[in-house]
Amino acid sequence: MDKQKKLWFPGWDAIAPYLMVVYVLMLAVVGFFVSRVTEWNGITVAIMAAAALSYSFLYMVPGLLLTALVSVATVKAGEAAWRRRLVTGCAVGTMFLSHLLLLMDAGLYHGFGFHFNFLVWNLLTTPGGFASMGLRAGTILTLVGGIVLLLLVHAGIMAAFVWLPKLRVIAAVLKSWRKYALGGLCLVCLLFSMFAYGYEHYMLRSTPLVATATIPLFQGATMSRFLSGLGVRPPNREVMQVKANAGKYKNLNYPAHPIERSADRPKYNVVWLACESWRADMLTPEIMPNASKFAEKSVNFKNNYSGGNGTRQGIFTMFYSIYGNYWDSFLKSRRGPVFIDWLIEDNYNFKCITSAKFSYPEFDQTVFCRVPSEALHSDDHGPTYTRDQRNVKLLTEFIRNADRSRPFMAFMFFESPHAPYEFPEEAVIRKEYAQELNYAKVSSGDGTMIKNRYINSNHHLDMRLAEVFKALDDGNLWENTIVVLVGDHGEEFYEKGRLGHNSTFVQEQVRTPLVIHIPGMKPQVYTGMSSHLDVVPILAPYFGVTNPIADYSLGYNLLDPAQKRTYTIIANWSQVFYASPKYKTLLPSNSIAFATQKLTDGNDNPLPSLDPFYNENKAELFQIQRDLTRFVK
Repeated sequence: MDKQKKLWFPGWDAIAPYLMVVYVLMLAVVGFFVSRVTEWNGITVAIMAAAALSYSFLYMVPGLLLTALVSVATVKAGEAAWRRRLVTGCAVGTMFLSHLLLLMDAGLYHGFGFHFNFLVWNLLTTPGGFASMGLRAGTILTLVGGIVLLLLVHAGIMAAFVWLPKLRVIAAVLKSWRKYALGGLCLVCLLFSMFAYGYEHYMLRSTPLVATATIPLFQGATMSRFLSGLGVRPPNREVMQVKANAGKYKNLNYPAHPIERSADRPKYNVVWLACESWRADMLTPEIMPNASKFAEKSVNFKNNYSGGNGTRQGIFTMFYSIYGNYWDSFLKSRRGPVFIDWLIEDNYNFKCITSAKFSYPEFDQTVFCRVPSEALHSDDHGPTYTRDQRNVKLLTEFIRNADRSRPFMAFMFFESPHAPYEFPEEAVIRKEYAQELNYAKVSSGDGTMIKNRYINSNHHLDMRLAEVFKALDDGNLWENTIVVLVGDHGEEFYEKGRLGHNSTFVQEQVRTPLVIHIPGMKPQVYTGMSSHLDVVPILAPYFGVTNPIADYSLGYNLLDPAQKRTYTIIANWSQVFYASPKYKTLLPSNSIAFATQKLTDGNDNPLPSLDPFYNENKAELFQIQRDLTRFVK
């Protein structure tokens, strides 16, 4: 190594072979992402190979630049030993962090099917977000142990090259012209993957587009104008691209017209019981006998869909009765739902309880923003089932002791069915169950045992619901109290390839129970399609609302025989999804989603062509486009 190079990059003789090993390690992780691709053709193989070779290096670039910056900043120290150690340590530290972030993204993608995104960032930075993940000591210890081991591996590799000069022979490939050839190869691979992607994107060929989505931070070129200028024409395909970003509008148009209510309206008490991760098939006499008895005496909506595949949109849609894509607009405006307005106008006494945090998701700034802060109680300490036990005592005390001279609104959000699915021994009805939920170790083969654990947690939920029902019995409150029992979203156990929720829109993640007790209403089973969007329109007549439903809602009063739901919209952070008994598909909001759009039947079985969907649902799709922005301006 010449003196000039030693001056500008001390320790390069050991750093160079270390970086080569790191590149191989990065390539191995990228190989994991590539292995997630399920559909291949020739061009997809070429694009993915080029992307793997180039992006494995690109993930190292920030660390290389930072190490170079440290080296340049300390150049006046010459060949001092401390400078060599500093630059070498910086190389190890930055490459370790790059490798760690890539491995963490791989774990995220393996478990949930998405990369690090705004949802994850919001979860990590919002008060209560990290706790909502349900991580317990076993998972945390495994992760910490893995991080320490990874750091030791990186430090050990560098130490080997520092102390054993003979090992540095692998860096010979970087001598003279070879390093430029390797750099040129990475650049060619990067450009090829970008522009080949651009052509496939223009031609609406979904296979390579879906494949490249597995690569973290992959960026493809768009070449529509260039290729169109050359006379290249994409295939014709009938499609509607929806504009789902209601958050870009500055003002709300909610409600669309002032709400009018009858002067002689009744003032029913409201008990609203929302259950975390409560999927539709849990409401059975065996798993939840008390909730099942309640359902037999109420209106049981057997084919209910959440408005989202996560808590944020699930709770938002049941209270606001509008699509989940409006979340950002209402959060920015700090606008609560009209349903809460009605209760405040009628001087309701509030008690709102959660076994999580009202700050994550930000329901204290949306759904309950007008509820007095002293009426909001959160308890997220200890196992989920102990929180529910404590909070149910508060809830039942409130119900029993509420001022009978004014109506009350009692809300509780139960956490028992949320991961890691905790329960006491007396709630065990599935004897064979996973003893813990360690996210760092689980795989699809554990699905049945984890689900058994989840079933036990639901049985515990039922035990707590029984206490609420007893409080209503003891107070003779059924005749003047509306009770809503609903799940915020579903939960999957690898039935369709994922664990948990927030990852896809399969039935297991979006179907929930919905049971409503209305005084004087005869028990019935509603077998048609229902949605969280329908809860408020169903209740509105009992609060004296005389407006057309369209003034404040995108739902239906399904107790009116003239109204029927034929489809619903389900949303997450950035997507809107169409679901009907016949079809399910993601509605494309950009050109990539348009090119990769897939269609299934109502039970998630793939269908060969999108054409029937678009041919049969043109009017609905135009209505959906209007509804996605109806309440903003």
